[in-house]
Amino acid sequence: MAHTAVVSLQQKLQEVLKGDNSRYPALRQVISSWHAFLEDSLSIRNAPEEVEHLEKQVKYMATELLGSIDLYELKKSRTGFYPKSWEEFQKEVVTAGSDSIKAYLMKVMNARNDNDALPTLDTVESDSECSPHLQATVLDLDNDLMTVKFRLIGPPSKLDVVSIVGMGGIGKTTLARKVYDDIYMEHHFYIRAWITVSQMHQHREMLLGILRCFSLVNDNTYLKSTEQLAEQVYKSLKGRRYLIAMDDVWDTTAWDVVKRSFPDDKNGSRVILTSRLANVGIYASSGSPPHYMQCLSMDHSLKLFNLKVFGMETCPLELEKATKQIVEKCQGLPLAIVVVAGFCSKISKTENCWEDVAHKIGLIVSRETEECMDLLALSYKHLPHHLKPFFLYMGAFPKDFEISVSRLIKLWIAAEFLEDTFEMDFEEVAEGYLKDLIDRSLIMVKKRTSSGKVKTCEVHDLLHDLIIREAWKERSIYFTKSNVILSPSVASFEHRIIFNFHRASSTRFENFYGNQPSLPYASSFLCFGRDGTPGSCSQVDSFITFTNFTWLTVLDICFQPFDHLPCEIWQLSSLRYLALASFTVLPPSICELRYLQTLIRYSHQASICLPAEIWDIKQLRHLYFRKCCYFPNIQSEQKDYPGKSSHSNLALTRLPTFSYYLGEFSHSNLSLTKLQTLSYITFGSIKSCIFKGMPKLKKLGIRESEEEHLTAKKMSRKLKKLALLEKLDTLKCFFIKPWIRKECDVFPPTLKKLTLRGCQLPWNQMTILCMLPELEVLKLKDYAFQGSEWESTDERFQQLKFLLLDGTDLIDWIVSSIQFPKLESLVLKNCYCLSEIPDDVVEIPTLQFIELYHCSPSVDASANRIQEEQHSMGNDDLVVRIHKFYNSET
Repeated sequence: MAHTAVVSLQQKLQEVLKGDNSRYPALRQVISSWHAFLEDSLSIRNAPEEVEHLEKQVKYMATELLGSIDLYELKKSRTGFYPKSWEEFQKEVVTAGSDSIKAYLMKVMNARNDNDALPTLDTVESDSECSPHLQATVLDLDNDLMTVKFRLIGPPSKLDVVSIVGMGGIGKTTLARKVYDDIYMEHHFYIRAWITVSQMHQHREMLLGILRCFSLVNDNTYLKSTEQLAEQVYKSLKGRRYLIAMDDVWDTTAWDVVKRSFPDDKNGSRVILTSRLANVGIYASSGSPPHYMQCLSMDHSLKLFNLKVFGMETCPLELEKATKQIVEKCQGLPLAIVVVAGFCSKISKTENCWEDVAHKIGLIVSRETEECMDLLALSYKHLPHHLKPFFLYMGAFPKDFEISVSRLIKLWIAAEFLEDTFEMDFEEVAEGYLKDLIDRSLIMVKKRTSSGKVKTCEVHDLLHDLIIREAWKERSIYFTKSNVILSPSVASFEHRIIFNFHRASSTRFENFYGNQPSLPYASSFLCFGRDGTPGSCSQVDSFITFTNFTWLTVLDICFQPFDHLPCEIWQLSSLRYLALASFTVLPPSICELRYLQTLIRYSHQASICLPAEIWDIKQLRHLYFRKCCYFPNIQSEQKDYPGKSSHSNLALTRLPTFSYYLGEFSHSNLSLTKLQTLSYITFGSIKSCIFKGMPKLKKLGIRESEEEHLTAKKMSRKLKKLALLEKLDTLKCFFIKPWIRKECDVFPPTLKKLTLRGCQLPWNQMTILCMLPELEVLKLKDYAFQGSEWESTDERFQQLKFLLLDGTDLIDWIVSSIQFPKLESLVLKNCYCLSEIPDDVVEIPTLQFIELYHCSPSVDASANRIQEEQHSMGNDDLVVRIHKFYNSET
């Protein structure tokens, strides 16, 4: 789409110019004007056709320029030839297109304030999610009803707004309508009004909608000004206890313009507001938390489906299995359940027929009623331009795929969707965009980290179908799901996301390409297994050899093993994200990937030596090796091969020894100033000269290697060097032998998350961790501390919110609540010897969650007792969960 093309063009220009802003000022000025227009075009409603035409022009020109710069870079890197035609081309394109763009731009901007051009909407009849499919539907909303009713008739006496937030089709309007129509509400409130606001709201129409509900509209009413109508609404409500329902609100402006007509007489008046956008609900509620609607449980989904299909009858036994499959595919979304149930009620009630339905849910919903897909599409159409490519990229993942947020953000950055900003890192901006998409009910949170951040997320299947549909309509991103040649009809797409679900054993990669030798415009290659998880793709080696992915920025085949890495990978000069499985050698040619931001090796095999050339990749942000990596003996490299002989380096990187000294290598070259993640490295790789060149490192993982023979004293000295990392907030340290600590200040004070494994420290040395003033998350695994008794006497964890004990011989834990004043979550795993959870833990005022995995029966019993006692005291906020299976993800 246009915004993505312009942002990518701006980033590419910055790379080419290398900070020299004196070059091509006219070109940069034109591009800036395009960007400013696109940022503002959502607010221009009066000339939609002109806006759409202009966006297409901007998109075309930005894509052409981006392609020419890429071609220039490619020719220059491979031949050293400086194509003079590039300057001529960019001048020609800008000159030819600028006049027409300026003319259209003036026309669009002049239309912005033309209020007469605005269409008149009847807000009472505007779109909302209360479609005919849901209006007559009886959803099981008992808990939601009780919660919302209590907030409407309970305290406080001042005017209060109850916001109902959730994705499209989840039943917000249905819930609000059931509450609004409740007989008790009719008697409790003296006057009530219901208006549907929609995206194209107008102040005047909202006021008229309220007055219509009061039967106060006549011919003279339409002659009044907006200010007079606002005054009439105010006077009609003054002194009365009223209930106003505002359905389908899309922005805070709609609330701002109408709230002045709602008097607060401290008599218990209320406003119900429904929205897909969490920020709108939070804004209008003014301190009162919104009521977030969740998808239906499996039981409630089955109940709704059966009611729609069989009425008062029961589901036939032979259809129960197929019915569950169908309902599972609907993922608890009432809109999908009702539409599919309506379809199933019309077809043959046979097992084979219904199993076929289970595999075609999305197709059935879109065919049965275009209204349903259009209803979901409203959320997409309301997105700001800069968020659309981030949402569309979610279509690169299979349906029902639980997406790692860490991985997603790295892919977004690699796709060049983000604008450069000096105030925030790309990762911080991307996290904000993810939160925005979640708040807009377009992405569902699946899991959260121990610190409360989103760990994994998912897109509802119907929204996934919407992504594919909208991406095709806008001709912005193209997805292929199998080994099929990209057709000529999609040649104009600016991005092509390619991923494979699985490969049949008889299929060869050559079939993917037919007679075409390359796919020059592919931007990402993501490989997934048969079940949707990242998986292997046989013959990827020959695939990369055969193919020329000239502009590929993402290559993610993280579970495809290689005996050797194909040399063709290093010719993908535009790569920014590279995730591979096992390989034994990382050659010096890695430096050819000068734009590389993320390098991942998913393998538990032997440690990998990082070649000295790794320091040449200045754009590196994340280095992740699941097993371990280590920095080489650079002096030996200098002596063994003066150039870049692949033979000498291959021999070098297989060296079994671990020696770390710098020799003649320049200290000034040891800098990766953008690196944020380095995991895992050996203790021997901890060097002052190395860490001084990583000023932005935030996450670090360290593994003790069996080849290392470091004493506990030396390891302590190594850890003290972490103080050089001023941005470090997350640290994982894995030991294979006991660490006897004598120093007290071995960990940097900036740490917020710390994981220790296998160091076998005595419990009385917990004071070392109490000294960390910012520590919020502490995970102690596999006898990180050992001993039968832990008596917390002098320790006080001032900021700790999450504590995990996983694998310990602890029997008696004596603790006081004042030692964990902010603890929110306590997780115990494999604590077979522990006698019980200390009673004083319950006295911690902030404690919300206790979770047990594979603990002793006495610990389980104490947890159950704690929960019962808390419930009897009216404390329902404390959640206790007991699992008898092991969960290794915490």
